[in-house]
Amino acid sequence: MNRCFIFGALPVSSLTEVPGDGDYIIAADKGYDVALSLGLTPDLVVGDFDSRGSAPDAENVVRLQVRKDDTDVGHAVGMGFERGYTSFVVYGAVGGLLDHTFANVVIAHEIAEKGGRSLFIGNDYSFSVIRNEELSFPARDGGRISVFALGKTAQSVRIEGLSYGAENLTIPCTSHIGVSNSFIGKPVRIVVSDGTLLVIWQNP
Repeated sequence: MNRCFIFGALPVSSLTEVPGDGDYIIAADKGYDVALSLGLTPDLVVGDFDSRGSAPDAENVVRLQVRKDDTDVGHAVGMGFERGYTSFVVYGAVGGLLDHTFANVVIAHEIAEKGGRSLFIGNDYSFSVIRNEELSFPARDGGRISVFALGKTAQSVRIEGLSYGAENLTIPCTSHIGVSNSFIGKPVRIVVSDGTLLVIWQNP
């Protein structure tokens, strides 16, 4: 499946997921400079360019109003959906301003509700939102990982390969029972049969 890569304004130290043939790259505002610094040329640039200061001299630039109903990253995701993409990898959008990071959690939730998949990668932590599906990780020693329900109570949650495992767990959206689990050198599977989970993990 081809993926839509989106670059936000925060610096990116390295790429753990790399665009390949058929993938589409969107730069959101200052994410244009971030993408260029990583040797990537965006296929599309969108934003109000308040963080960059001015629109770049590039092809396929969509200029947005500063006063609008969604963020630059949110608009970029919408344009990715319009082009037929349902799998998103987002860099430069975790950390920095807390309200913008939370907005990106909401965007990831929206992607999941539309049947898509997303991976938001930061320099220290990354997150994904899954709905009625599973998320897996290769074996690794150490590192934090947390699981929260979004929107409503998550039913039939299974957690395998972490310090704290679970089978047929119910997680209310008001519960923080899934906070601060840890990797223990085993392959990991997190499965939700009915509901939506936010999974946040510390990068290796």
